[in-house]
Amino acid sequence: MTALYQQVSEQILKHIESGALQVGDKLPPEEQYAEELGISRSTLRLAFAELERVGVLNRRKRAGTQIVASHPKPKFNMSTTGIYELLSLGRDTELTLTGTRTVRTDDIPLLAGNDSETGHWLEVSGTRSLSGESRPFNVNHVYIPARYAGIEPLLGVKETSIFNAIEKNFGISVGRVSQAVKAIACSADEAQILGLKSGAPVLQIVAQLYERDGGLMEVSIATFDPDRFQVRTDVQIE
Repeated sequence: MTALYQQVSEQILKHIESGALQVGDKLPPEEQYAEELGISRSTLRLAFAELERVGVLNRRKRAGTQIVASHPKPKFNMSTTGIYELLSLGRDTELTLTGTRTVRTDDIPLLAGNDSETGHWLEVSGTRSLSGESRPFNVNHVYIPARYAGIEPLLGVKETSIFNAIEKNFGISVGRVSQAVKAIACSADEAQILGLKSGAPVLQIVAQLYERDGGLMEVSIATFDPDRFQVRTDVQIE
């Protein structure tokens, strides 16, 4: 069953799409608007928060709530209820490869603590874009240990994911994913690719993918435009 605040946010969206509300309009004060809609103020705040999250509303203290877009911004939602959902980025979007090179562990600080048999890694770089958009929402650098570096000549210009190519060509499968998410300042090079200002806040996800017997398959270092990507966690205690 859809939560009440979600029903309210959908109702407001319909009013915007029909023209009853327009971009640039300011919505009534929360107390007044909640009374008009016949809901509690807390429910209205949740609806406003949802519409602000998708880029439709902008809320400022003393300035009120303003409509800034007629439709939600496209955004990739990566659910983390289990390993299948955790790998959804590598199934549901395409990675456009931009280059490969060989690096040493010491060349990439975020590889510290990860082992490659020879101390060398195949670095595969690429970007991901949302459907219908030309500007990428993600810049990805994947580091493949020496034992799987032979995948390089088998890679196409576009791949769903590097781990998927390794699975298919080496007859193995992902058995474990470990990842960390944090906010960082975007580098000048990646900011240009993502259409952001240098130093703008972005999300960085560093993930280690392991095969079922525990061997490391890849280390992925990915940067995301936070306006077009979100990580959702839904965990139930048994």
